[in-house]
This record gives sequence, C-alpha cells and structure tokens, in this order.
Amino acid sequence: MGCPPDRSFCELVVALSTILDIEEETKLYHAWRVALVAQELARRVIPDEATLVFYGGLLHDIGAMGLDDHLVHLALQRGSRNNPEVVNHPLRGADMVAAIPGLGEKVAAMIRDHHERWNGSGYPRGIAGNHIVTGAMLLGLADELDLVLRVHPGTSWARLRETLNRRVQGGFPPELLAILDKMMNGPLYAEIATNTALELKMFKVILDLPPINFQVPDPMKITIDLFARIIDAKHAYTAGHSHRVAAYALNLARCLGYNDAKLRRLEIAGLLHDFGKIAVPRAILDKRGRLNSEELKVVRRHPAWTIELLEGVTSLKDIARDAGLHHERYDGKGYPYGLHDGEIPLGARIIAVADAFDAMTSNRPYQPTRTPEEALKILAGGAGTQFDPEVTAVASCLLA
Repeated sequence: MGCPPDRSFCELVVALSTILDIEEETKLYHAWRVALVAQELARRVIPDEATLVFYGGLLHDIGAMGLDDHLVHLALQRGSRNNPEVVNHPLRGADMVAAIPGLGEKVAAMIRDHHERWNGSGYPRGIAGNHIVTGAMLLGLADELDLVLRVHPGTSWARLRETLNRRVQGGFPPELLAILDKMMNGPLYAEIATNTALELKMFKVILDLPPINFQVPDPMKITIDLFARIIDAKHAYTAGHSHRVAAYALNLARCLGYNDAKLRRLEIAGLLHDFGKIAVPRAILDKRGRLNSEELKVVRRHPAWTIELLEGVTSLKDIARDAGLHHERYDGKGYPYGLHDGEIPLGARIIAVADAFDAMTSNRPYQPTRTPEEALKILAGGAGTQFDPEVTAVASCLLA
C-alpha cells in the first residue's frame, strides 16, 4: 500500500494536513510547503528517510490543533514562547502521530524536535546539536522558510535568503543552510512560492511517493480510527463523540437491514463525519451564547469541507456525502446545501439521528444533558421535519 498503487493513505494524511491549515475560507498551505521543502532537503541529507520527512512535514503542527489562532500567526508574534500551548504543541503532536501505522516513532521524533535549534535556543526541551533528530532539523528549517515567505510574499530568493539567515542565526548548521540555498537557486523556489504552483507540485509528489512498510494488515482502518480520535481531541467535551456516533449509526443501520459491506462503509462515514469541524475555531465551538452571523457561516461550512476532503481520498469518495450531509434536514431547512428527504443519502440521514442522540445525551456546555429516554422522545418529535421518519421509527435501536 502506498502512493501508488493505493494512494488512499497518503491522500488521507494530505486531507488532514489541509483541514488543519484552513483559516475561515482560506487554505494556508503551511504544512504542504513545509513537507515539500523538507522532503527535498531530506533527499540530499537523509535520502532513506525522505518519505517519512514528507509525512512529518504534513503533520508537524497537528499538536497545535485547537489553538485560538493558527500557529503561522502565533509564531510571528512577540511573546509566543510564553504560551504553554505553543511550547508544548510538538510533544502533543508527537503523541498523536506515534500511533499512525508506517510513521510511528520515527516521524513522531521528528515532530517532537522540529522547534529545537542547533544552538539550544529552541523548545520544548531546549536540546542542541546532534541531540536533535536530523529529520526535525529539516522540518524546522522548512518551517522557518514558510514563515518568512508569508511575511515577504513575492520576494526573490536572494532577498528572502538574507531575511531567513537573520531570523535563524545559530539555529541550524551552516552546511544545512548552504544546501537549502543551492536548492532554492533552482526551480524549487518558484514551485513552492505561490499557491497555484504549490498545488501542482504536491499533486506530482503524491503520485510519485514510494510505498510505506506499514507492518500491519489494515493500516487504513487503524488510521481512520486514530483520525476520529484526533478530530474529537480538539474539544474536551467531544471526546469519544465520533466513535459513539459511528456505533449508534451501526445500530440504526442494522435495524434498517444494512448488509455487512454497507455497515463497514457507514462506520467509516460515522467516524469521519466531523472531519471538517477541525477548521472551526475552538472559540466558536466553545461559545456559550448565541453565534453571530459570521460565526454561523463558519460552522455551517464545516460539512462542505468534510465532503471536499473525503472526495479527495480515492477509497473514501463514495462515503463523503454520507459523512458530510448529516446536518441537512428532512424538511430542507438544514445546511450546508438545504437538501431535503430524498436528496439526502440514507447514510447521512442515519448519521444525523445518531449525531443528535449523542449530542443530547453527552455533557455539552451549550445545552442540558438529556437521558436516553428523553432524547428518544425529542427524536420522535422531530420525525418528518428535522429527521427522516424511517430512521426515527427504529430509534429505539440506539439503545441496543
């Protein structure tokens, strides 16, 4: 399994890195640029680990998920080192990535150390020199390059190099800076300096990635399960939400006569139904009061992100709409598209009921917690308006 012949694993990781880099309606492409530049450095410094460095670049800031602002902004602000969430995000990210098949401890170590610096001035551990994992040095330098490029877009490499060298003085071995300089004097700088060229470069790299030795029989299943935990980790009150929704959806689907193959696809859709919610700022999701129009717009965009990203994963295209349309309503008053009854896939209508049941019976800051019996009554009251009557008719199966 790799990219090719089976691109699904790397496409799923690319999708996660993309959603982590979405700010309102804008794709920042920070992780993409870091991954591409670090991989090119790795081909010259540690060629046997170039693919792992690429994946490390895609996921290097996963531990910053849920911060009040994107790390590309926080890193350029004075006093960011006084924020414990900023300082500890490499450790948090390393813990998340350590369990991904084929990446594991090697990539986790790169992510853990990517803010350490050669002269000992980095974080979170303040280590120096050869105590820092080589792949982490490459990620760190690519990260610094992206930050400088954001402040000075459209700048020639010759001018950007001077700014970068001033910013990272003492933070990286001189020979590594020399390798970067030689790389950027070629066509690579033009390929990564603008978003349009960057997208084309990423597409070509994904097609050419060598396979990974996953060492497990079903790496996608393990990865999807882990990604569901990552999705829920953004907010303390959603811990376990995606797995519960998937389990509730399966209970409903069994009562509706789903066969084993359809049950497996629905389970994946349930696990990933909130994928796009990673792009919603924590301050909005945690808000106790009524959301304003702009905040509502951001929230109601997240199912569309789920669909767009899952449709980009070869083996998950057919479950993208089941996962992403669970906020549509039977009466057409839902979002993001205002679909109604037959326009909404049955899988999405099942997940809608499962999601609502879990939300009502879980501890949420914005609403009272209902007993399962109370939640079933509310679901029945929404039959034909918010929910599909066929699905609510078997709602008692939620308690199976």
